[in-house]
Amino acid sequence: MHSNLPKVKVFFRWACENVQRGEEVRIVGDCEALGSWNASDGFVLERDSDEAGCWTSKGLPLPLGRRVQYKYVICNKVDQQILRWEPREDNRTVLPTGRRMVQEDDEGRYRFVPVAPSFSRQASVGFAMEASPADCPTTPGLPRLQSFEEKVRKEEEAQNLTSADIVFAVFRTLPVHLVRSKEDGKWTVEVDKDTITFKVVSLVQKSVPRGAHIKFVGHPGVFTNDTEEQKKIIEALAPYNCIPVFIDEDVVSNTLAFCHSFLWPVMHNMKVFDDETAQMQEENQETSQKFDESLWKNYQVFNRTYAETIEVNIVQGALVWVHDFYLLLVPRSLRLRRPESTVGFFLHSAFPSSEVMRCIPTREEILQSMLSCKVVTFQIFEYARHFLSCCQLLLNATYYFQGTGVLHIEHDSEAVVVRADHFVLPFADFVVRVDKPYVREQAQAIRAQFGQKMLFAAIDGDEPFSGMILKLRAFQKFLQDCPQHRNRVALLQHVLARRGNNSDSELMREVKRMTDETNRDFGQPGQPAVVVRDGDVTVDDRLAILQAADVLLDTSINDGLNLHPFMFCIAHSKDSKGSMLVSEFCGCSSVLIGATKVNPWNTQAVMDAMHGIVTMDEAERDRRFQQDHTYVSTQRLSEWVRQNLAELKQVKDKCKFSPVRGLGAGARLLSMERGFRHLTIESVLHDYRNAKTRAIFLDNEGTLAPDRRYIIRPYGAQEELRREGQPLDPQVVECLQSLANDRSNTVMVISGRGRSYMDRWFGDVKDIGLCAEHGFYHRNTTKDQQWHCIKESSDEDDDWKAIAKKVMQMYVKRVQGSVLESKGSAVAWNYRKVGAQQLANEIAQELSRYLDPRRGAESLMYGYPVEVVNGKGYVEVKRADVDKGVAVNRVLQELREQIGGQIDFVLCIGDDRSDEDMFDVVNELAKEANGENPVDIEDDNVSEVPCGSPKTARSSHTSNFGASSGCPLRLTKKASLTLEEFNPADFSKSSNYYTVTVGRKPSKAGYFVKDVGEVSELLQKLALQARVTKLSRFQSMPMLARSENGDSD
Repeated sequence: MHSNLPKVKVFFRWACENVQRGEEVRIVGDCEALGSWNASDGFVLERDSDEAGCWTSKGLPLPLGRRVQYKYVICNKVDQQILRWEPREDNRTVLPTGRRMVQEDDEGRYRFVPVAPSFSRQASVGFAMEASPADCPTTPGLPRLQSFEEKVRKEEEAQNLTSADIVFAVFRTLPVHLVRSKEDGKWTVEVDKDTITFKVVSLVQKSVPRGAHIKFVGHPGVFTNDTEEQKKIIEALAPYNCIPVFIDEDVVSNTLAFCHSFLWPVMHNMKVFDDETAQMQEENQETSQKFDESLWKNYQVFNRTYAETIEVNIVQGALVWVHDFYLLLVPRSLRLRRPESTVGFFLHSAFPSSEVMRCIPTREEILQSMLSCKVVTFQIFEYARHFLSCCQLLLNATYYFQGTGVLHIEHDSEAVVVRADHFVLPFADFVVRVDKPYVREQAQAIRAQFGQKMLFAAIDGDEPFSGMILKLRAFQKFLQDCPQHRNRVALLQHVLARRGNNSDSELMREVKRMTDETNRDFGQPGQPAVVVRDGDVTVDDRLAILQAADVLLDTSINDGLNLHPFMFCIAHSKDSKGSMLVSEFCGCSSVLIGATKVNPWNTQAVMDAMHGIVTMDEAERDRRFQQDHTYVSTQRLSEWVRQNLAELKQVKDKCKFSPVRGLGAGARLLSMERGFRHLTIESVLHDYRNAKTRAIFLDNEGTLAPDRRYIIRPYGAQEELRREGQPLDPQVVECLQSLANDRSNTVMVISGRGRSYMDRWFGDVKDIGLCAEHGFYHRNTTKDQQWHCIKESSDEDDDWKAIAKKVMQMYVKRVQGSVLESKGSAVAWNYRKVGAQQLANEIAQELSRYLDPRRGAESLMYGYPVEVVNGKGYVEVKRADVDKGVAVNRVLQELREQIGGQIDFVLCIGDDRSDEDMFDVVNELAKEANGENPVDIEDDNVSEVPCGSPKTARSSHTSNFGASSGCPLRLTKKASLTLEEFNPADFSKSSNYYTVTVGRKPSKAGYFVKDVGEVSELLQKLALQARVTKLSRFQSMPMLARSENGDSD
């Protein structure tokens, strides 16, 4: 009907955050471009890459001047069936005008999201775009996409290894063998190309460009203490880029015993037992998990020797890539010797849960060593999750995502990248091996033994984690309950002798007993139902077994990765047939989507899975196999090597080394530069001495005193709980007094605590300013007996407080250990003492989303002038016009009015999310001092942030309260930057303005200190300088202290 009308390109933008996986957002309406009210023909909107709740369309051609009705609908991605319409009774309308326009259906929430460049805004919801057609993209956000792709491309290019890079790959053993000639006694080198280590080594060499230096460090396989012999071995290995590690034979033997009998079981989630329980296990499994102190000391010597060898050979800027649990302590030992080294660690085994790790006597040494790396990589994300939980529980470390999903864990002022990237087989090489005559002949021989039966095959180690007993039990039940399959199936079980076990172990005796029982009940003469073989076999022999098998059967109860399913897919590359039944506890089960996954402890479920595979139709069998074969065939070991080294190089380029203080595994790593710098006390002292006017702002708990708040319940109370904290150290109080005595200093302590706590802790410090409840109450000096409030409470405050309290009381009842705190300007739910912090963090996120007024009408706080802060261990609903930034701004305004110019020196230290507001204000003051032109907060180019309703807007830090009458600081655009956009380098030009966060974490601060101890050290040196300074032009706290309470000169 309207096909002849001129068209207007309309870009739609809608806000919706409750779209689930497998769902898509469509726009439908009463014109052809919008599907004529047919949802399946409607236009699919795209989710903005930076804003999860923002959905945009490309320019849709709508008829000019004709009012169009439309609505948003959420559909199923697969069949386009309607799931739900947007929660709106009437239809939306748009009147297309101009040549291009944007229709905002998000109340302006995502107005900063670019849907097209160069447009002029109008007062209406839909606004015309003045750009020419050539300037307007057909895809929303195209400039941002192009910029992002260019950024990613440059980062990837920078990550690639070059001829200037040096790599040290550290393995327990070298990929070569040394052989001594009987005739002349010379050492010759033999290369075993069949080992996986050699494959990795070869691909590492291929992954670096010609001219790059690649060295391999490991034990040479021979033992000698003779210096001359060692020199000859070094010379023989030099052409192969191998560096030998010489260790005494008894140390190696004891280390292997410790790893196989204790560390290996622990890594696979087996708990450590006491002497009595360990003895019981020895009798049952002939494997002891008892911790042996002497073996542990040998393990330490073993790792220390590797670190010493690397230290001797390493050069500045080299990358060190350490492999597997045999060398867990190498990173820490190397870091203590060469703090500037860039170390990455790849763990080939599993990693235990916190319930097991906490039982290990040496848990701190192991975790501290892993955290001494720049990058730690695990086979699958589950093991990485265990590692994060252990570090959080045992070391109080915190983790966060940064940038494009990079996971960091912060501890001891270090940010370590944590990755999951499982090892892969060299597919092309293995395909060639499968086609060898030997492999084909062995596979044919095995098939001839079992005839036309469907052959289940398994290759497992002689260890309790293999689940062989569970496998035989399930197969026996399968034959018992499914008599129709008894003469159609067979099981071939090959047992590898490893980890110090042998064929006479208790496990093997039980396997043979169950095998004899199954064959006696269900086998035929000359045709056993189960065949068990044992002994070591080559890679070719394993490929032959897997090629002969129809089904791979894995029932491991804990396995790091298990490469046999991958080998099974490769072995059947030609015939493209085969099925896999794998344990859900096997590492590879998370990536093999076509395999049938079972709980090996559930015998009935394993039996049902066997029956399902036997009776599966060929089309389904082929489809499942192709899914997994496609995955395995596209994985490249060369790419795995390249990616791991690229990640390590990227971290090296972003970081500078950390000085080390202390000895042993618990030595203190002071700092590492990434994005912002460790505070240099000497630099602060230099600027402090040269300044005539100084302002010092300090947080309390977590900055001046350790954050050791605990919960108490007053006598007779039912629900009213409160937090108690630790008072300041007397030495810190003395330092604060010395700083306050200097008349050039303005010292202010700003805390989230109530007035009574501040009086109790700082009442004896003369001439110091105090702010309670993030600045809602303030006292200019301790001589001022009266607390002042920036704004009186209103009935509206009572309303939102009552709602917030009611909601939080429900969370207090449900989350054991959490408390409700009520303040003058805020209500908070505190969960610092909840045992399961990871779960509590998720609950806190849910609560903050439930209350956050920015979510619109869905929020309980919508329409109230409040904001929700999800801080460290708490969720707080507070007035939007109260924060520490407002308090700092008030002091700075009055101080600048008094002196009639800029402040010479500002030091601002805090540790929590609430302290970021202080950093914002001081950073803006630094920029103004540098001569940069500030921009008024009312400037049209600065978007206002809605606070919860169209009628209320969040006040900036420039708000003016009470007696403050000076001109507010004019905030620039940087004031609204996110942590990702914030660059501390922008504020480093003026070195006498210091914003400092305690602990290395994402922050808007320009500097960081490691802990409260460093804050105390800084205050002591500043206080010493203050005692030396006797004269000053200004009295303490000018203009802030009331004249009737102030001292006269």
